[in-house]
Amino acid sequence: MEIKKTASLKDIAQRLGISIATVSRALQGHSSISTNTRRKVEEAAREMNYSKNFIADSLRSGSLPIIGVIVPHGVTLFYSSVLDGIEHVAAQEGYAVICMNSHERYDEEHRNVQSLAGLHVAGIIASVTQETADSAHFDLLSEEGIPVVFVARDINTTRYSSVVADSVDAARKATHHLASQGCRRIAILCGPDCLRMVAERKHGYIEALHELHIPVRPEYVAYSDIEMPSAIDATDTFLDLPQPPDAILALNDTLLFAAMRAIRSRGLSMPSDIALMGFSDVEYTVDVSPTLSTIEDQSRLMGETACRTLIAHIRDSRQKPNRIIVPTIQRIRESSRKTFKR
Repeated sequence: MEIKKTASLKDIAQRLGISIATVSRALQGHSSISTNTRRKVEEAAREMNYSKNFIADSLRSGSLPIIGVIVPHGVTLFYSSVLDGIEHVAAQEGYAVICMNSHERYDEEHRNVQSLAGLHVAGIIASVTQETADSAHFDLLSEEGIPVVFVARDINTTRYSSVVADSVDAARKATHHLASQGCRRIAILCGPDCLRMVAERKHGYIEALHELHIPVRPEYVAYSDIEMPSAIDATDTFLDLPQPPDAILALNDTLLFAAMRAIRSRGLSMPSDIALMGFSDVEYTVDVSPTLSTIEDQSRLMGETACRTLIAHIRDSRQKPNRIIVPTIQRIRESSRKTFKR
């Protein structure tokens, strides 16, 4: 069987009478190339059996068609779902994906950024660690022309695009739900106070309490690391109060399961003694007893949206940063349904 010779960018350029740079930009979907020219280039590429040479393109453009991803917990179902969404869109658009895990450490995240920059990736999607309070290490990428998009967790800056859940509205609606079950001593178990997501969910919680005419009690607000031992300690502090809460809203799945463990260790039951509700809606929330009420963050959709946003920045550096809010879905299950005697 005769193997058809693979054409180069130069071959396509000579056939169409245009520059190699124009052919390259057309095949990348660059906004500076007209639709008519792009179609002619794509048609010629198919007819001439063109196969993209990643290494050669890297030498010309300074970057590979690779998207770098940095997550704080690479093995969780939540971030696996985010990554699945990113990879789905990246594959459709001709990009490969490299994922790195920061393990919730700022210094590790800094090294991840340096490593991906050294690989000359086309762009980076990042979910920041619980220790990250500034964007200094990401700012260096802008100077090298590498766009950044934050997903799920972002930093309080307008310099970068981000794709996040509607945290304020979600926490407000969750608090209203708990109140609708008769709860009046509603506590919130937060993550680290430096995370923008935490501040927004606390804001939604307080907003709901004001709407419900329920006093905001500082002792019902606790911060903890996103780790099981720290979250258990914070829940124990709630339960040791003279008037312990009759409901707890936990800000992610780790905190949710930590609160459940602490409640059970006291011999208390859910929801009759204390109602419980959390965020992220990982699959095993329906495999425990009682089944756990949650706010679904639509993690795969966030990943898909973040990838599309990043590719738009890669293809057009004039794109302005944008914060995209993804709506959440409330999943009411056994842990927060209660009959409460007033």
